[in-house]
Amino acid sequence: MKYKTLITGKNTTLIDDFFIQMDDSFELISTSQRFNDVTRHVKYFRPELFVYCIGNETRENMNQMVHVKNILRKNGVPFVVVGAKDECDEFERTAVNVANLAVVKPYTVYSIQEDITKFMEEWQLYHSSNDSKPKEAELPISEEDVEAQLAELRAALAADIPVPVKSRMEKPVESKEINESPEASTSQRTHILVVDDDPLMLKMLKEQLRDDYDVATAVSGKIAMKFLERKKTNLILLDYEMPGETGPEILEKLRANDVTKDIPVIFLTGVSEREKIQEALVLKPQSYLLKPVDHEKLRSAIAKVVG
Repeated sequence: MKYKTLITGKNTTLIDDFFIQMDDSFELISTSQRFNDVTRHVKYFRPELFVYCIGNETRENMNQMVHVKNILRKNGVPFVVVGAKDECDEFERTAVNVANLAVVKPYTVYSIQEDITKFMEEWQLYHSSNDSKPKEAELPISEEDVEAQLAELRAALAADIPVPVKSRMEKPVESKEINESPEASTSQRTHILVVDDDPLMLKMLKEQLRDDYDVATAVSGKIAMKFLERKKTNLILLDYEMPGETGPEILEKLRANDVTKDIPVIFLTGVSEREKIQEALVLKPQSYLLKPVDHEKLRSAIAKVVG
């Protein structure tokens, strides 16, 4: 069996090994590390596997993989990184929890092939067993998950403590728990609420903004609306495409509520098609930024809206 594999990275020697010596296990197409390029390849090639061959990558290249991971996750595609141990360790520090599997030196072509094939067999077995569950169980966030988060959120708001946000989207891998603080600050700093179903994106945005703003996070519209019943925010950064309740649906709820109707909203999305952009602008958000979100553009947009 061949796995449809999208491959990228600066280690071109290793990529050549995949094409020349491992073509019996992988049906390969290479892509650049540009986000739009990867997105198009995922859309049209529909890979079962993404392989990142690390070789003297810049921090910018590694950070880009956080956005790539978001697209892969939504398409059920696992992320495998292959390279020297120090480079893989640096990648993990830079892009936390992005890789589902790391294959590190010393390795041979055979060992790489064996490790990835075994991983893919386990990955597909895990997800095929989940696919056999009732439809409700296929949702990334079940009602039980939401209610549990709401209970945790209410307790945190009352006790003024941080709430852990955990991904339920993928097969568990060795990872660090992501801690987010959904409580609004009592300081005079501008408060921002980020709503996105991807915990990696939430963590990245919070790290980028925390020095200048008080930042809270929510993994769904339901969590965000519950938060806004008790706390105030100056601005909402809202993911346009989310499972269950979409960004536009959440914005409509915000505008229909007297308490939240005047809160400015900036859409964040990986959708770049003109029609989709026009659909978003009809809802009159204060701004609209494409993922991967440029740090300076984000800060500029926030400054224009709330100062």
